[in-house]
Amino acid sequence: MQSSRIACTLFATLLCSTSPLQAQDDPNTGLQLNPPPLAMADALPASEPPLWVDAGLQLAAADTAPAPEAAEPAKPFSAVNEDVARRKSFWEENSGNEPRWVTQEQFEKQLKLIHKEVPDPKIGLFGPDSMMWKINSYIAPGAFGAGQALLLQISHPWITSGIDEHSVVRDKPLERGRNTFRYILTMMYGSREQALEAARDVRRIHAKVQGHLKYKAGAFAEGSEYRANEEAAMIWVHSTLWEIQMNMYEEAVGKVSDVDKERYYQESKLFAYLFGIREEALPAHWLDFVAYCDKMRASDQLVVTKASRELADYLFGVHSVGGAIIWPLMQLQITVTKANLPERLNKGYGFSNYTWFGKSVYATTMWSSRVGHVILPDALLQNPAWKEAQARLKGKKAGWFTRFGLWVAFKNSRLTNDK
Repeated sequence: MQSSRIACTLFATLLCSTSPLQAQDDPNTGLQLNPPPLAMADALPASEPPLWVDAGLQLAAADTAPAPEAAEPAKPFSAVNEDVARRKSFWEENSGNEPRWVTQEQFEKQLKLIHKEVPDPKIGLFGPDSMMWKINSYIAPGAFGAGQALLLQISHPWITSGIDEHSVVRDKPLERGRNTFRYILTMMYGSREQALEAARDVRRIHAKVQGHLKYKAGAFAEGSEYRANEEAAMIWVHSTLWEIQMNMYEEAVGKVSDVDKERYYQESKLFAYLFGIREEALPAHWLDFVAYCDKMRASDQLVVTKASRELADYLFGVHSVGGAIIWPLMQLQITVTKANLPERLNKGYGFSNYTWFGKSVYATTMWSSRVGHVILPDALLQNPAWKEAQARLKGKKAGWFTRFGLWVAFKNSRLTNDK
């Protein structure tokens, strides 16, 4: 119930804009590299290397270091020496302030790519052998990460405006949350056709979400236009979902290798296609993706406004349905969220200082979760939508406990299995 309510803004994605920055020549390679996107160039000292270098993407070193004579040079994990031009294109596209509306033509083109890259329509986009199914197979990571995903999204002024002006979240938070997760889980666990149908439904909903910002906030001017079907904005919401899911899986379940993180990220691009997002508009590799998320969190693209503060107070407080009943879980959610949000956003949302007590509660919670995933039966830990999908692929009806879990979450005992 909690995770459904506080994640209810997923598809209220609105336009992100940035200030145009001037490209510079790399003194080591002679390549013309764009400065960090999202109007953050002024925040970096002149002697400090670009963020993607800090993140391990050693562009200059990858291109200029001499190879050992006895063996071929080791390739960095993110394979930057194969993708210098690709990465350059990504930063260039995301450092401008021109909106990139996703047209119907672009949307349908990306859906055709899914047809091409998903050969088995019954399995769907990912399937039981995918990292996407593995990382999302347990309830805990998504439940623990829902609070920070929500607050990172509504820290974007246009997203908050879209919620206030176009969403029923204040009146019917549970209904809005159920609808959101029904689409997400259908896309992830359904057949190819079920996923594509859900994508078209979401686009029709997004088409109604547009307007103009009524006040200046952070990098966004008063009167600036927002739309839900805008590529850069959807990339940010998409990113908060999959980066946080991975981070909380490692915190609450167990570590994941670099190779599997890369595989997970490459798989997530299929999910982005469902919204019309082009592959070339996305970071190329996992480390590029992490660098992008870090840059966004540090940028003036995210700022806590009065409207976002009020929305957060409502969703984390006793105003929403069931809030008073599950108040202790609310407090635990706030503690976990504070541990993972930037300090400036924690202050903006009025969270108290993260003291030794909060740190102890967080550490104990994560340790208990990891132990629980070792000693408790999977039936209590696994996502019922994941279990239903496993039964669907076997041509069987999901068990009663799985159907009960789906009914509690969605008021419907079936999600993607027609048996």
